[in-house]
Amino acid sequence: MGVRSFFSKLFSFKRAATLERAERAFGADRFSDAARMFRELADSGDITAQSRLAQLYEHGQGVLQSFTEAVRLYGLAGEQGSVLAQSRLGEIYLTGLEAPATASESALARIEGPTAEGSVLNRLFPRGLTVRQDYGEAARWNKAAAEAGDASAQARLGYQYATGLGVDHDLAIAEQLFTEAAVQEHVAGQLGLAMLYAGIYGGAADHPRALPWFEKATALGNATAKLCLALSLLHGEGVTHDEARALALLREAADAGQPAAMFHVGEVYRLGHGVTPSASQAESWLRRAAARGHVKALLALVLLFDSGPEPDANVAAVLCRQAAELGDGEAQYWLGRFYQEGRGVPPDPMEAARWISKAADQGITAAFERLGALYAEGHGLPQDFKAAADWFNRAAVTGDANALYHLGTLQMRGLGMERDPSSALAGFRAASGKGSGAASLQLGVIYATGEDVPQDYAEAARWYLLAADQGLAEGRFNLAFLYLRGLGVRKNIPRALELLEQAARAGNVQAAWSLYYQFTAGTYVVHNAGAATDWLVRAAELGSGHAACLLAQMLDRGKDATPAAEQVLALLEQAAADGDANAQTSLGIWYLEGRYGLSDAGAALRLLHRAALGGNAFAQAWLGDALATGQGVKPNLAEAAIWYERAALQGHGGATRALTSMSLAAGSQPEQMARLFNLWLKGAERGDAIAQRVVGDFHMRGVGVERSPQLAEQWLTASVDQGDAAAMVLLGGLILACPDNAPRFPQAVALFRRAKAQGNTDAEYNLGVCLRRGLGVIPNAKAAERRYRAAAERNHISAQLALGDLIAERAATDAEWLEAEHWYRLAAASGNHHAQARLTGVEQRRLISTAKNKVTAVQG
Repeated sequence: MGVRSFFSKLFSFKRAATLERAERAFGADRFSDAARMFRELADSGDITAQSRLAQLYEHGQGVLQSFTEAVRLYGLAGEQGSVLAQSRLGEIYLTGLEAPATASESALARIEGPTAEGSVLNRLFPRGLTVRQDYGEAARWNKAAAEAGDASAQARLGYQYATGLGVDHDLAIAEQLFTEAAVQEHVAGQLGLAMLYAGIYGGAADHPRALPWFEKATALGNATAKLCLALSLLHGEGVTHDEARALALLREAADAGQPAAMFHVGEVYRLGHGVTPSASQAESWLRRAAARGHVKALLALVLLFDSGPEPDANVAAVLCRQAAELGDGEAQYWLGRFYQEGRGVPPDPMEAARWISKAADQGITAAFERLGALYAEGHGLPQDFKAAADWFNRAAVTGDANALYHLGTLQMRGLGMERDPSSALAGFRAASGKGSGAASLQLGVIYATGEDVPQDYAEAARWYLLAADQGLAEGRFNLAFLYLRGLGVRKNIPRALELLEQAARAGNVQAAWSLYYQFTAGTYVVHNAGAATDWLVRAAELGSGHAACLLAQMLDRGKDATPAAEQVLALLEQAAADGDANAQTSLGIWYLEGRYGLSDAGAALRLLHRAALGGNAFAQAWLGDALATGQGVKPNLAEAAIWYERAALQGHGGATRALTSMSLAAGSQPEQMARLFNLWLKGAERGDAIAQRVVGDFHMRGVGVERSPQLAEQWLTASVDQGDAAAMVLLGGLILACPDNAPRFPQAVALFRRAKAQGNTDAEYNLGVCLRRGLGVIPNAKAAERRYRAAAERNHISAQLALGDLIAERAATDAEWLEAEHWYRLAAASGNHHAQARLTGVEQRRLISTAKNKVTAVQG
């Protein structure tokens, strides 16, 4: 034997023995010794030692854990043909390996961060600590191991071909690889083959063919297989459904820690698939899934709390936000809807638009249509019909019926695009064909009105009926009126009433109102107060605040067939709670006046304050009165003026008068008087006689506006034409104020007479002035005195002063002097300074006259 041959055999013997000793050390948990020996062998190229040392580095046994060093060693072994190493590399590159849990964030930053180069840790771990996913490398190594017959590599490579990760998507190759692994009883191959046949990877679904492979993988205890088999038994086509076994399998998978199985158990109980629905069971399982990161479980909880047996919109909104912030597009869409509708969160159009936009960006098709609607309506976003059309088009491509309908509306009106009635009609028909009741209804309206089509009531009736069949109560409502009038159908009152009743019971408030009017007016049916009231109650139940207020008025007036006070109160309270300002006002008055057992000034004030904030002019004026007088609140004239002005802006005459009085009493600046004038002018332009008279007065005196006798006469005449007595007096005074108007003085007298006939005291006094001075009439002191006296007896101060003057001028006896004093005294008591001065003078004149009379009597 030669020397070389001898040493070769010697070294071979030592290597085998060292590998054996290393394995014994490993088996005895002496990992450091095993690592030292495996390293010596690995360095010499032993592929078994390289693989074993790689495992030690991967698990941190006897060495400092390092995934990157493990991959390097697996690579050395794999290149030499180690199937174990090739398979493991295929798995590692497919999933990636994050840095070991023992590595702190700061250490990781010094090893792999942007400033890591040159650091001590970077020099110790030059390859870093993280192994990134690399689908190309995964495919290379999995292919090498698969060709060597490794079942796990075959299954992984089949998955890569099924999903197109690192290789071209090819379901035929995937099927071949899954089959090769499956026949080796490899559970991943069996599961992969079953999922491929079930259509999960995009091919045609063949559930009967998938089922046996799911069964095989399930028999091997695979939790994912149990989940998939359960779903096939619940929903698979061509498979006998077995809900009881499906639930049992889901529970087994859930108990094995499969979050998706927990989610589906929760859904079974939420939806009642083969079991009695149970909100508590559903919530329990869904929360378990959500706690393990299953985002769709959060969304299912949202649906449970939003519309389940015990809804809680606040909880639903909180859960929805969690899912939305985790990036779930469907949750983002629903959160946007919550903000849009104010469910569980305050209504916020901008937040609604933000979340729905996020959902649309993720391809949630329902969000396309809703985002288009937000752009069209200008809610939360600037109104932009072109953007709306773009989003509606995107949704329409997916077959969204609502989007087709909205797009048709834009086309019909030429919003954001050229007007195109033909395309609009086609869009409405397409939407109707997909079940859009709104589109069917719109087609009915188009044919009924003859808009862009020949008018055809029969065709309208057909579309209205289809809208009704598609669940739209408005279809029945519109069809009813065709039957009432015999348009396009034979006139049929009973059928019309039946349709209206169906629509009202289905929630159409207009139908309830129509039935109320029919039974009240008796146009098509016999008048029936009881039936009318029943339908008015239905309108109120459907949310009509006006109906609730009308019922309250009926109750206040004691009308026949009025419901019990308790029922009316409940409807009024509901309308008030829903924000109807008129209902809040009516209810507030009931509390204020103690009607129907209610008596609570605090509640009244709160309700009227809410109504005032809601825009009710009466409540605003009442609040102004309360603040001006301190009724139930601390007096505050500044706030009172604000509420008076809000009511005045809505044409409330009392509030405008109160605000004017406050301003005049406070000596308001010209700017404030100008604002008051504009408030009155709005009322005058609406035709309010009092406002017209006040505007005329402002023009006449130059208050808040430049003085203009011509405009004053114009507005006063408008008020006079409506019979306003005070305007007659002002217009008469305006005519008398100008000497050049002498030919028109009789017109002034006629105006005073008209106002006097209505009981106006100012007119009575002014007639006295005309009779005394001969303005427009022959002077007549006696007739003047009668007019003065009539007005004075009704506490008219100027008439009392004038009557005192008239009597004093002719006084010759103590009785006459005393009567003059009496009228002066009454006028002075009302604050007239002229009367006070005259009273002093007439007393002296009476004493002088009395003394003269005594002297005359003595001389006689």
